[in-house]
Amino acid sequence: MLRIFLIRHGETEWNKTGLLQGNTDVKLSAEGIHQAQLLAKYLLLHKFDVIYSSDLSRAVETAEILAEKFNLPVRTTPHLREINFGDWEGKSIKELAEAHPKSFGRFFTAPERCHPPNGETFLESQARVMNVIREIINVHDNQNVLIVAHGAVNRLIIGAALDMPIHKMWAISQFNTALNIMRVADGGFVVELINGTAHLYRA
Repeated sequence: MLRIFLIRHGETEWNKTGLLQGNTDVKLSAEGIHQAQLLAKYLLLHKFDVIYSSDLSRAVETAEILAEKFNLPVRTTPHLREINFGDWEGKSIKELAEAHPKSFGRFFTAPERCHPPNGETFLESQARVMNVIREIINVHDNQNVLIVAHGAVNRLIIGAALDMPIHKMWAISQFNTALNIMRVADGGFVVELINGTAHLYRA
């Protein structure tokens, strides 16, 4: 049996100010580093065999803090990157909603039909990410795999595991350093935990 521990990166300054990050490379804030440190202590209850991460700084920094506790290298891949929001990156949700009420309105109401200018669709992003998830599953049978990625990408992975339509992806919460656990057996997924944040409230 293989277990995937899927993590969202720690907080960034752009998270705090409500800007879309996408493929823009933004580092962790001081609070994001602290969140990752709390998660690392919490995860010491488990044993991991390998750690994968998106190659964007906010994910890599989070993964490196976790990896230090387990004496493991971080394997980075661009295939775990956040959705490419194209021309919308660096702008706030409020700003985009006012400037592009129709096209950006689909971001939340009909994400399966949302296509950011010069970016990728949620369908394209889900296909990209699930390809690498399947590769990881094939290589790491009967192991505990830790993956650090991003909010929207994690929702798409969990949604695929639950066979949910992309239309419902925003029904899944993903706070910074959220912990999600999925068991993989007999070719299918069993989701054990979504958006776990107990580590953030430990003394």
